[in-house]
Formats: sequence, C-alpha cells, structure tokens
Amino acid sequence: VVVKDGMTFEQFLAKCSDKLKLPEKKFTRCFYISNAAEVDDPDDLMPDDKLFVSEGEDFKKKSTEGMLSSGLNAIASGTSYVYSKTTDFAKAQMSEETRKQFEDAEAKAAEKLAPIVDKIKETTAPAVEWTDKKLEVAADTVSEKKKEFMASETGQYLQNQVYAPTAEKSKELFAITCTELEKMGEKSKGSMTSAQEYMKNVKEKMGKEWDEKYAPAVKQMYEQAKVAGQQTGEALKVQTENLKKNWNEQVEPVLKEKMAALNTKPAK
Repeated sequence: VVVKDGMTFEQFLAKCSDKLKLPEKKFTRCFYISNAAEVDDPDDLMPDDKLFVSEGEDFKKKSTEGMLSSGLNAIASGTSYVYSKTTDFAKAQMSEETRKQFEDAEAKAAEKLAPIVDKIKETTAPAVEWTDKKLEVAADTVSEKKKEFMASETGQYLQNQVYAPTAEKSKELFAITCTELEKMGEKSKGSMTSAQEYMKNVKEKMGKEWDEKYAPAVKQMYEQAKVAGQQTGEALKVQTENLKKNWNEQVEPVLKEKMAALNTKPAK
C-alpha cells in the first residue's frame, strides 16, 4: 500500500482492504508483525514494514519456535540454570586458588565442547524442524476435531449437561469454602483456626453436597489461604487466582463424574 502525504488512518485501512481484494472487510486496527505494536498513524510507516490488519481483534505474534524446539530450549535453559546455581554455591566454598583452577577447567571444557554442540545442532536441526511441523499440523488437526466433536449432538449434550453444570457447581462450592474462611478469620480476630475445624465447618455448610474426594482441595485451600493472608497487592491477586485454579483442577473431575452419572446419554 502506498501511503500518501496527508492520508488518514481510515483511508489507509480502506486501501488495505483494496490491496487484499477484500472490499467487504472493514478493518479498524493495524499492527507491526515484527513486534505486535499497534499502528495508529500511517505517516509512521516505513516501506519495508510488514503489517497485520484486523476488524478489531488483537494481533498475537506466533512463536518462531516449534513445540519440540521450544521444549528442547527450555530443557537446556533449565539445565544450565541448575548447573550455574550449583557451581556458584560450590565456588563460594572454595579457596581463591581452587576456584581459579575450577573456572579454568570450565573454560577449557566449554571451548572443546562448543564445536561439538554446534555440529549436533546443525545435524539435528532439519529433524527438529520436520518434527515441529508435524506437531503443528497434529495440534491443528486435534483442535479442529475437538471443534467438530463439540458441535455434534454428543458434544452439545456434554457441554450442556456435564461441563457447564460442573463449572457452575464448582464455583458454588468454592464460594462456600471462601465464606467459611472469612467467617473463621472474623471469629478468630486475625489468627487462623485449625485445619480440622475449617474442614468440619465446610462439611457442615455443604451438607449433602459434600464428598470426601473434596477433602484434599479443601485442605490445600486452607494452606494457601494462610499464605495469601500475609500478602498484599499484586501478590495477593496472583495467590487468589491460584486458589481458584487449584480448586477447579481438583474438584471439577469429581463433579464431572457426578454429573455424568446423573444424566443418561440421549438416544441417537
């Protein structure tokens, strides 16, 4: 798209529609593909800029690494981190002379290993790239199959009769556990009562809804709440989100079993 002096942002987006031969599209936003930054003035654009235009949705830059390569890099980074932390501790216990000898040995080993590592990367790169492409296609296929299944009669049944009620019931039970925590905090005037008493109160409040399979989640809720009580600001917000996440991960599988048992699969 040729950007002329004085061209408005709206005119520029209209030109993008024409360029892409998509006159029915009403683009409203534009992003640099290189860094996902949003463009709001066409005068800022350079001739070689690669852009993404949308009808309002955000631009999410795709990772340049595939599943396997990013996983291998994560493992390598983690291993390097552990080695660094371990050797830093060991070096702190060494004498100056011993530490120098150790660091010299590290440098020599790195010098000898570097060409070998580079050769391994060069040799395995095509295989890793090929695998990444296969994994990407497989992931897309799984995603499409999931969409197809959820659109089917059985998928809709599960969504409406199992998944949705499970999420709602989990939310309801989570609210009960939170309410009991607040009551205990007010009653004890800032000092936490025992986990056993908290468990007892939650059981009584849930009544017939209670299932012993909830016990680990309730206990973890109590332990996490103790930590959250000592935090403020962003740390408290993160801890609260972790409470919900951990609760759902432990309770929803139990609830799904219950919901599935209460409902029979519709006849075809």
